[in-house]
Amino acid sequence: MKSLNDKLMLTDILAHLRDLMIQSGTAIQHASCEKMRAVITTTSGRTAKHQFEVFQYMNEHGMYPIKNADDMQLKEAIKMHEGKGTQ
Repeated sequence: MKSLNDKLMLTDILAHLRDLMIQSGTAIQHASCEKMRAVITTTSGRTAKHQFEVFQYMNEHGMYPIKNADDMQLKEAIKMHEGKGTQ
């Protein structure tokens, strides 16, 4: 059996953390108990933190290259989304 390299393992971890974030969001929406919502929200926050740490590690080691948006692209994106979701 071929062993997994770091990139494959981290990509799998990233995918599982993404799925956990999606499931946490759904669980929060359906939780009617305040205490349970608080637990899920806290867990979701930690999951998001771990997901970002894995992403940062992969990016720093060339396993997940990204192109950062320039200032004009950021301004355009912000302008396009201003006010959305508050209606």
